[in-house]
Amino acid sequence: MTHQQVEHETGLIILDAAATAPTHANNVIAADTAPILQPAVIKALRSLRDSNPSLQRKLNHGLDDSSSSSSDDESLGYWNRYQEMVMLSPDDNEFIGINLGGLMVRLVNCVPFFQDVEDEKLTSLTTINFGGTDVGMDNLLEGVKLLSKDTKSSVSELYLGGCGIGCRRGTQHLKEVLELLSNDLKTLDLRYNDLEGKDLVDLEPALSFASNLKILHLEGNYSKCEGAAAIGKVLSATKSNLKELYLGDNQIGSVGAKSLAAGLRNNTTLDKLYLEGNSIGDEGAIALRDVLLDQSSRQCKVLEHLYVDNNGLGKEAATTLGRAVNSETMIEGSLLE
Repeated sequence: MTHQQVEHETGLIILDAAATAPTHANNVIAADTAPILQPAVIKALRSLRDSNPSLQRKLNHGLDDSSSSSSDDESLGYWNRYQEMVMLSPDDNEFIGINLGGLMVRLVNCVPFFQDVEDEKLTSLTTINFGGTDVGMDNLLEGVKLLSKDTKSSVSELYLGGCGIGCRRGTQHLKEVLELLSNDLKTLDLRYNDLEGKDLVDLEPALSFASNLKILHLEGNYSKCEGAAAIGKVLSATKSNLKELYLGDNQIGSVGAKSLAAGLRNNTTLDKLYLEGNSIGDEGAIALRDVLLDQSSRQCKVLEHLYVDNNGLGKEAATTLGRAVNSETMIEGSLLE
């Protein structure tokens, strides 16, 4: 089974079910090809469904009550009719992930699910995608706290894009979630969450301590210069091993770009930096250029992909920044307004 990632129109990363399972014309997985799930997995999934009316309505929509039975949900086909909600390993069909991103359901209680994950010892769980579900960070924290050390250490991908964390004042609870998962978390998606600079200041210690974090999505928030300074601290942290940072449309301005540049000065891991639509201007571009040139002179430059479209750059600043990156992704003239 392959896991093909696609970009949902809301900006959330979702997994393309069509690329992973045979379907009928109405996008329902063929019953004769869908494996029967393990009882422990069924128990956890039922708890998640039955604790969340929106998910229950979604999963049961279009089913004929007269022909359905209590055993219908024992098949993977029931859960994956709309997308690959239940992720299984390709080798042994072991449960490795729950994916609600793009399903357009509201999650009000995930605690029973995590309780069953722990009780049934589903320690192979690697991916949690609650993107776009508006799951409360207090509720998520309560659930994650139930997991044993072994189970927490298996979680490497956490997708929470579009959950309104900032406006719902969930930052402190999110910080505690990250602290519990920090040892092995590799991908974190927090895009479109109304996070402000102060929120990123609060999250900075947890992000800096997450030594295995490789990919961080923060697009579409309101970081501004204060948040950019916090992310600059993450980049300069001795434990940081970030390889990809997505900060598009965060209103960081030239001051924020300078803070990021300062954080990059001694960073030896970041390969990709996305800064589209941040109005960094020539001042911000020059600050980034100077750091990259300095790194090159010290033979420690790692950054190879820098995306700065729609930032109000003049021709000279754009050209010299492109040369400093020395990357095929930056073609002369492509950065101009």
